[in-house]
Amino acid sequence: MTERLELGPDVEAVLRNEEAAALHELHSRGRVRCLACGSWIEPWDEATVTLSLDGKVAVAEFAHRWCAPAKANLAELVVAALADPKGIAYVQALHPDAGAVLIWERKLDVRVRDPGDGEAQPYVDAHRASGFHPMQDEPVRAVPEVQLELDGADLVLSRDGEEVERFAEGGARPPIGWFDALRASGYCLLIVGSGLGLERPHSEHIQRALRSGRAIMGLVEFDER
Repeated sequence: MTERLELGPDVEAVLRNEEAAALHELHSRGRVRCLACGSWIEPWDEATVTLSLDGKVAVAEFAHRWCAPAKANLAELVVAALADPKGIAYVQALHPDAGAVLIWERKLDVRVRDPGDGEAQPYVDAHRASGFHPMQDEPVRAVPEVQLELDGADLVLSRDGEEVERFAEGGARPPIGWFDALRASGYCLLIVGSGLGLERPHSEHIQRALRSGRAIMGLVEFDER
């Protein structure tokens, strides 16, 4: 990561590692404009990031360091993320065909508006890069080198032995029959997205997110050791 991009302590306080990495990558590619002067920010330019709410979305924007400081309204972002700005929300479901399903999203829906590529979702895009895929006519694909494991009362998603995501109490309070289906098939259908509204989950809302690309999916092997 280049040190020419300054996120600032308030921005860093709410970004996960994959989101911060995405911002550094965009800056290093020279694909972003300055929110203040409108000109392109080159990879060698010293730059800053502003994170602000636009409705329910936290939008990251870039600026030349001499045009605008790095800033974020930390209190506002914490409230928007239900007091857990780096956290996730998840639900477990039992589908008659798919079996055990686990759906999750970032509590703080961070987006990057890139003039060249449109709007990026760094948290979701990181999982897309690891093998999760959009809804398609073909069968759901297995995500390589990723496993779902039990760790005490928690479910843990890991890749090559490294923890990717932790679902607190996911092993303690699943729907009735969820673990039976999981053990019978050996796989869990995982769906990850943004803006899914999991505080009040609704199947049609999640289907729309899958169709629009705001959510992606994949089968993950269950390893009960």
